[in-house]
Amino acid sequence: MSLQFTILLIGILLFAAVWTTKLSSRLNIPALLIFIALGMIAGSDITGFIRFDDAELAQLLGTVALIIILFEGGLQTAWKEVRHELAPSLSLATSGVFIATSIVAVASHYILGFSWANAFLLGAIVGSTDAAAIFSVLSGQPIRRKVGSTLEVESGTNDPMAVFLTVLFLEFVTNPEEASLLMGLGSLVWEMSMGLLIGLFIGWTASTLINRIDLSSSSFYPILLMSFAFLSFGLADTFHASGFLAVYVTAIYISNHELVYRQTLVRFTMSMAHLAQIGMFIVLGLLVFPKQLLDIRVILSSVALALILIFIARPLSVWISLLPFRYSWQEKVFISFAGLKGAVPIILATYPLVADIENASMIFNIVFFTVLLSTLIQGSMLTFLSERLRLNETQTSAIHTVIEFMSIGKPNAEIIELTLPMSHPFIGTTISEIDLPQEFLITAIIRDDHIITPRGDTALEGNDQLLLLTPKHRIKSLKRFLFPPA
Repeated sequence: MSLQFTILLIGILLFAAVWTTKLSSRLNIPALLIFIALGMIAGSDITGFIRFDDAELAQLLGTVALIIILFEGGLQTAWKEVRHELAPSLSLATSGVFIATSIVAVASHYILGFSWANAFLLGAIVGSTDAAAIFSVLSGQPIRRKVGSTLEVESGTNDPMAVFLTVLFLEFVTNPEEASLLMGLGSLVWEMSMGLLIGLFIGWTASTLINRIDLSSSSFYPILLMSFAFLSFGLADTFHASGFLAVYVTAIYISNHELVYRQTLVRFTMSMAHLAQIGMFIVLGLLVFPKQLLDIRVILSSVALALILIFIARPLSVWISLLPFRYSWQEKVFISFAGLKGAVPIILATYPLVADIENASMIFNIVFFTVLLSTLIQGSMLTFLSERLRLNETQTSAIHTVIEFMSIGKPNAEIIELTLPMSHPFIGTTISEIDLPQEFLITAIIRDDHIITPRGDTALEGNDQLLLLTPKHRIKSLKRFLFPPA
C-alpha cells in the first residue's frame, strides 16, 4: 500500500469514527464498538485495505493510548468527591479483580479444558474493568456521585492488578519451575507502593514547574503537561513499578492543585484522549481476523464465559468486596453491571501472542469476543438500569471556566459560568441589589437559551446561567461570596 493511500485511509477512518459517534448515541451503544468495527472492516479479512498482524506493535500503541486516557481521566477526578470512595474502590480493584479472575479461571478450566495456568491467565486478562470504557460511558451521565466515583477510581486503579496477574500467570505458563506466588505478591506490593510514590512525586513536580516556568508561548504548556504523563509511566516502569497507577495518581495530584491555563490544558488532554481512544480501538480491530471468530468453539466458549463474567463473576466480586462498606443493593447491582471490559483486556491478550504460548490465538479471540459481548450487553443498558434503580441525580450547581485569557505570561482573568439553583438567595434579586465586589463583573445571563444583557434592574431567576469576569486569583473569593459556608 502506498504512503499516500495510507494517509488517506487514516483520514477516512478518523472522520468516520467521529461521525459515527452520533450513531452510537442514537442506538445507545458504546462508541468503542463502532471504532473496533471500523478497524475490523479496514483489516485483512474484510476489505483488506490494511494488513496488520503485529501484536507487539499493537501492544505498544495500546499502552501509549491508555497512558493518555488514564491521564485525562485523572485530570477529571476531583479528590474531594472521590476520597470517601477510595477504600471501596481499591477493594474492588484488588480483591474484586482476583475473585473475578478465579471464577473465570474455574469456568475456563472446565469449559475449554485449559490447564490451570492457562485458565488463570485467561481469567486475569478479562478480570478487570476498563478505564477507557468506563470514562467513555459515564461521561455526561447523571449517575449518583458516589457510584460514579467508585467506578471511575476502580477502573483507574485496577490496571496494576490486572497486569500483575497476567504477567504472573504467564510466567507460570512459560516458566513454571521458577514462577513463585510468594514472589509475585511481593512484586505486587512493590509495584503498587512505588507506583503511588512516583505518581505523587511527578504530580508535585509537574504542578510546581508548570506554575513557575515562563515559556515563550502559551501553546507549549499543553505539550509540557502531556510530557509528565509519559515521564511518570516511564520512570515507574524503570523501577519495575506500576506505570498505569503512577500516571493516574500524577493526574489526580495535578488536577487538585492550582494550575495555570487549567481549562486550556484539560481541553487539550480531552481531545488527545478522544484521539487515543479512536486510534487504539481501530488498531485493536485491525489485529482481529473476523474469520477466526466464526469458529464455533470460539463463539460458544466466548458466550459462556461472557455470561459467567457478567452475571456471576462480576456480581460476586462486587458484593464480596463491598461487604465492609455502606452501599445500597441498588448501588451494588449497578456497580456489578457496570464492570465494562474494553481495551485493557484486549491489550493484555496480546501478551500471550507476543510470548507465543500454546493456545495464544484462541485466548486472544475469546477475549476479544467476550469484550464485545460485555460491552454490547452492559454498555447499552447502563442508562436504562440507572433510571430503573433510581440512581440518577440532578446535577448540582457548579462553577465552570468558559473563557481563560491566555497571553505570553500567566493568565490573570477568566470568564466563569455559574448556574443558579432554584433555592439560591439571589433568585428574585436585581443585579443592582447584589453587593457584588467591583473586581467581579456579570457579563451576560443565559436564560431559556437566550442571552440577556445584564442591567441594574435585571432580576435573576432560577436556572439562570451567569457569565462572570473574575481575576484569576480571586476565584476562591467569588465562590465564598456566591456560596457562603453554612
